[in-house]
Amino acid sequence: MTERPHQRESPSSRYGTGLSPFNPPWPVEVDLHLHTTASDGTLSPTLLIEKVAATPLKTVAITDHDSTAGIDEALAAASKHPVLTVIAGIEFGTEEDDSEVHLLGYFINYRSRELQDTLTRFQEERVEAARLTVRKLATLGVQISWERVRELAGGTVGRPHIARAMVEGGYVRTVAEAFERYLGTDGAARVPRPKLPPLDALDLIHRMGGVGVVAHPRTVKQTELMVSRLSAGGLAGIEVYAEKYGQEERERYRSIARTYGLIECGGSDFHNFGSVGEVMPGVSGPPPDTARLLLERARLLHGAKVGCVPERPL
Repeated sequence: MTERPHQRESPSSRYGTGLSPFNPPWPVEVDLHLHTTASDGTLSPTLLIEKVAATPLKTVAITDHDSTAGIDEALAAASKHPVLTVIAGIEFGTEEDDSEVHLLGYFINYRSRELQDTLTRFQEERVEAARLTVRKLATLGVQISWERVRELAGGTVGRPHIARAMVEGGYVRTVAEAFERYLGTDGAARVPRPKLPPLDALDLIHRMGGVGVVAHPRTVKQTELMVSRLSAGGLAGIEVYAEKYGQEERERYRSIARTYGLIECGGSDFHNFGSVGEVMPGVSGPPPDTARLLLERARLLHGAKVGCVPERPL
């Protein structure tokens, strides 16, 4: 397959400007990409579960960035909704050769001491990068306070919280503009932080008894080359039914999935930012058997040592 040249995408263009969410021919019952206030979402795990419980969704995954702090609360909230199953997940930001790859991990042993020690280090590095970003913005004439950024975060600090403070201060009109001009990969105020190489992150997911999936492949440079490397390391899937991908993009990622024997995954990547074009839970998603197929792949990899198997059937 010929690899197309990669075009960098901003958080807003990730949704496909001008496109509507994919309207699948199957019932939308699965969303495997959701964020809470444990990372950069704006809904607490409880409020997120209440929101998805009001949709046709039956299986969801909590996949906060470098954090599992919202999983227990989400599981407790879901216990009040007999038809809703929650998968313990995470989203790792990884990087190699100036190429950023986000990896979703499912069915992980999120209480593992090794994992939590690693996540603590990640969070410390993330906060320091955010603090340095605020300082760098000041040198560019963008005066926002670190205290306000932390207030907006209410917990783990990330770039979206800085962007929201910039909007409040009138320096940009939207969060997307903040990323495009200042905070994105090529932004004027971007402060990189240490990240695991993709294969190391995949290996960590496997040590936690989980399976790995490439998130929003549109944002990955040389997508097929990266997928081929990760597939050799046991990658389970790739997001195909994600965001607002057009038919051509979906077919491209479906072709990659078939080539490497990967499960066609997807989800809304919902943060509740309230931005134009944000895909809402329950509107679009992968086929209903996707979560079950991922669990089968986890059992093939780990046998009885899958990290966290949902109590309710998938």
